[in-house]
Amino acid sequence: MNIYVIKIENWHPAVLNQWDGKHWSVRSKLKKQDRDMIFFYAIQNKIPAATKKRTIELTLQLGYRQRGCDPDAPWKSLLDALKHADLIVDDNKEGVELL
Repeated sequence: MNIYVIKIENWHPAVLNQWDGKHWSVRSKLKKQDRDMIFFYAIQNKIPAATKKRTIELTLQLGYRQRGCDPDAPWKSLLDALKHADLIVDDNKEGVELL
C-alpha cells in the first residue's frame, strides 16, 4: 500500500459555514481556491491519479487561540478538490474512506 502525504502549512479547506447562506459566487470562489491549492501540492508531491478507493486522513492544526470547526465542516470542499485533482476516484463511500 502506498502512502501519499500532502502537508500544507498555514492553510485549511473552506468550511461550510463560510459560504452557508451566502451568494453562490462566494462558495465558488472558496472552492476554487481549495481546488487550486490541492492540485498544486499534488503535482509538487508527485501524487499519481487514483485508480481505486483511497483512504483519506485530514489533520488540521489550529493556531494559538484559533477555534476549531465542526468535525465534518472541512470535508465537503476538500473532497471536491481531491476529486477535481483525480486524487480520489469519487467522493462517495465507494471511492473514499475517511479516517
